[in-house]
Amino acid sequence: MSIEEHDLPGIGRRYDLGDLDGSRVSVVIHHGGRRDIYLSSGGDSEPSVLSLNDRQARQLGAILGGAYFQPAVVAEIEAAIGGLLIDWVTLDADSRGVGRTIAELEIRRRTRMTVVAILREHTTLTAPEPAEALHAGDQLVIVGRREDLAAFTRHVVDRG
Repeated sequence: MSIEEHDLPGIGRRYDLGDLDGSRVSVVIHHGGRRDIYLSSGGDSEPSVLSLNDRQARQLGAILGGAYFQPAVVAEIEAAIGGLLIDWVTLDADSRGVGRTIAELEIRRRTRMTVVAILREHTTLTAPEPAEALHAGDQLVIVGRREDLAAFTRHVVDRG
């Protein structure tokens, strides 16, 4: 399957997935975080559209990526790398971690997850210092074990 990327000035970016049994899928990621998924079955019919906010899109992505159900082949690969999970989460304005530092949150001690990068606006902070305060809209790249993700989400991402 081929994937084509297109810039949409003032809107965001569009990804077109190749032929899926006669259907086409396009995903538009808006600058504000909304995702629109268009499914067209060919012909002149209007495509079906599903709009998701950032959190919903990430949850759907987690499902598609196997976070909720793990195919056997993925389990074999994870066993080879020790069950390492690399994921990203976005902080909302009312997330528990906003306005607090990594050290204040004691993320590693309390959740067993590690923040390895922060994507903030157009900047990437790699290996952020413990004194780094988290902001609304930050995308945190985290590493740890799959079974520790829920504790991290409750402690840092969920609403305070």
